[in-house]
Amino acid sequence: MLEGKIAIVTGGATGIGAATSRLLAKNGAHVVVTSEQPVESLQPICDEITASGGSASAFRCDITSADAIEALVAEVEARHGRLDILVNCAGLCVFGPLESVTPKQIEAMFAVNTIGPILLTKAALPLMRKTGGGSIVNIASGAAMIGVEGLAAYSASKAAIAHFTRTFAPELRRSGIRVNSVGPGSVRTPMLGFTDDDLTEAQQASIEKRAAGTRSPYGNAMIEPHDIAEVVLFLASDAARALHGSYVLADQGFSGCMSPPG
Repeated sequence: MLEGKIAIVTGGATGIGAATSRLLAKNGAHVVVTSEQPVESLQPICDEITASGGSASAFRCDITSADAIEALVAEVEARHGRLDILVNCAGLCVFGPLESVTPKQIEAMFAVNTIGPILLTKAALPLMRKTGGGSIVNIASGAAMIGVEGLAAYSASKAAIAHFTRTFAPELRRSGIRVNSVGPGSVRTPMLGFTDDDLTEAQQASIEKRAAGTRSPYGNAMIEPHDIAEVVLFLASDAARALHGSYVLADQGFSGCMSPPG
């Protein structure tokens, strides 16, 4: 499906990003796995992909730095000469009432969730145009469109990237480049406390209780990272050529069946 294509996945070593990196590589793309973490921490996912017959490389990139972003795109051009797919997946969430969230935390969320993806998209455009087209997929959030207690600033940052996707799309006409966003619901990722690290029984019980309480028309609405990666794969492929500027809600129906207050 993606044979010969080059993809960048930010936040590509954990959660939705890792699942997306694996799936794009499984379908033939060479995946440049990026994160603000040291390259050594990105190597395991690349080794896993390679061992499974795929192709991947690691590159450290802090997407809040314009210089780091330019270095990433320059590296991809130097090594591969093209860029077909950009998945802006890196994200940051600080839970809590707005009064408890510090100004620095709010700035950080917008830097990672909104400004970074916009700057990386801008930097990647010349190479994607040179390639002759491609697909940009921005990971927004289901919380971008509904009110969720304790997520006001985070939701605003994700709503901003979803709306950027919509309003930026017309600029890409006749370029062969499509841009779309995905709104995941509750996903079993480190952002929600689900990790491979050892947790105390109390911590694990608290996380599982929260997961069990997230309901949808299909029962438990907790989604696996691979479920979102499948949506990203579709948007990255030519099968989604009719989608441009779209927001694809992938929350297992959670937002459509919220109980009324009281």
